[in-house]
Amino acid sequence: MLLVLAGVVGFLLFTLIRIKRSDYYAPANNMADRTRRSLEVLKPCPLCGELLRKGETVHTHVFNRGAKTKPDDTLVHMFGCKYCRPPNANKTRICPVCRKTVPDDGYIVARMFNREKRKHVHVLGCTECRKNSRRSSRENNAD
Repeated sequence: MLLVLAGVVGFLLFTLIRIKRSDYYAPANNMADRTRRSLEVLKPCPLCGELLRKGETVHTHVFNRGAKTKPDDTLVHMFGCKYCRPPNANKTRICPVCRKTVPDDGYIVARMFNREKRKHVHVLGCTECRKNSRRSSRENNAD
């Protein structure tokens, strides 16, 4: 038994010495590339925070603001993903700006910018906090 074990250890040492260090990188990189390709990037819903898989989208209405603005800068109303829309008791829709619950008939207002290979969204607020911020700015301007 000891002789067989010594033979196996000797064969492994011989193989390791024969194989150069750079040869280890190729199989490791191939396995890592296969793993990276199989990984799925999940992105959160801006209202409920549920992680969305590829193909799952947030229901939005995109508005063209006319020729005066840049064509890659548009106004967006975001209503939620399939987990929080229509509004239900399982997932509460939270505004990322004011951190309050978005009403059932409410939505999030955002600006959408078209970047290379993706779209970027900047959330401005929900219907409630935008209404309140406009009301307070009008009161401040009236003074």
